[in-house]
Amino acid sequence: MAVGSLLAGAILGVAFQDITVAIKESKSRCSNFRDALNSLENTISLLSPLIKEMDRLNQELGDSNKREVIIRLFLRQLKKGEALVSKCSSIRRWNLCKKRKYEKRLRNMDSSLRELSGVLQVGQALDIQRLQRILQDMYH
Repeated sequence: MAVGSLLAGAILGVAFQDITVAIKESKSRCSNFRDALNSLENTISLLSPLIKEMDRLNQELGDSNKREVIIRLFLRQLKKGEALVSKCSSIRRWNLCKKRKYEKRLRNMDSSLRELSGVLQVGQALDIQRLQRILQDMYH
């Protein structure tokens, strides 16, 4: 395993940890965005082990180019999400305009992470079909 691969895996783990910590801190400071933050936290907790496992397998198989783009998109979204969550914790309860604006941004962030997971599912379906084709060719 290359040093770059280890570094990429560590960066991915740190990004998931950072946004999770930011969400928990924001939820403890204010209740303005509790539902949106809970939804985002659930999405991240579901995706985190899957993305980490995919990254690990890509590194082991030397197949990093296939899914590397998607992993980079996840990293970018996680960094944006962390910044967004941090901003949300500073919004006052009485500021309804900002509250609506940032709640919508949190929901959009959650949706974009879910959409990326959908892209992963399509890629997995293609990989399964390729494997089935290879197995058919081997046994026929």
